[in-house]
Amino acid sequence: TRTAARSPRFLQRIHVMASEKQEKPSIFSSIVSAATQGAVGACVGAALSAMTDPIVNRVLVRRMPIGEAIRDVSGAQMLSYFRTTLSTNLIKFPFYEVLNQVVERLQLPNSVRGLAAGAIFTTATLPITNYRYSKSVGEPVNMNTLYKAYLPTLGRDMLYGMTRTKIGHFMATKYPDMDKTQRGRFWKMFASVMGACIISAPGNEVRGYYLQPKDRRIPVTEFFKPGRFVRSTSLGATVMALSLGAGTVVSAPLERQFHKLFKKTH
Repeated sequence: TRTAARSPRFLQRIHVMASEKQEKPSIFSSIVSAATQGAVGACVGAALSAMTDPIVNRVLVRRMPIGEAIRDVSGAQMLSYFRTTLSTNLIKFPFYEVLNQVVERLQLPNSVRGLAAGAIFTTATLPITNYRYSKSVGEPVNMNTLYKAYLPTLGRDMLYGMTRTKIGHFMATKYPDMDKTQRGRFWKMFASVMGACIISAPGNEVRGYYLQPKDRRIPVTEFFKPGRFVRSTSLGATVMALSLGAGTVVSAPLERQFHKLFKKTH
């Protein structure tokens, strides 16, 4: 009797799993989508970061008040820095989005997949990240700076990856219809990235502390202040969330054009 009572549920579960398997896009399609989304986000983020990074990094590392940080950066510096943000973003953003798609297909718990994505991403791209930071604050770039603050950055990115994966999975389960509209996709990505940036923000603060030159480090008690933490976190998280949110909206029509071109050439 118990088996008979459960059999309809069991059959329904099998049907749902089979439907999900059929609807799941191919790995090629997922990679193209992720790369396109990352590339669009990279361009949007580059424009925003060219204006905000020099200010945010002065607030984060040098602990300047926002007003003083704004006055310390000229329009010419922002324009020059845009070339750096665009080139580095076009490597980092698509790489992370593609990596995330590949890791998503591994038979691992959500948290482990996020941790793995964060660890691989940090190890592969930290020299680019530190090169970009040095350019934003006008510091010299040398071999010693490329893997500076590796452990704090690794911890931050692993926590970011795990949190973003968990939030994305929660939203996909709780609000499955969000992926059906551009607005829904935007807010799903925005919320996942914003939440992940905020949760991993303490790691970013520790990274900022270790990016300081050793001979000019601000004492720990002066460096870690709640007000400064809120300023640097809110600016950085908003730029990242807006960039990738915009990427999800713009990437859909670009993907369609790519598939049309791919069919014509094959």
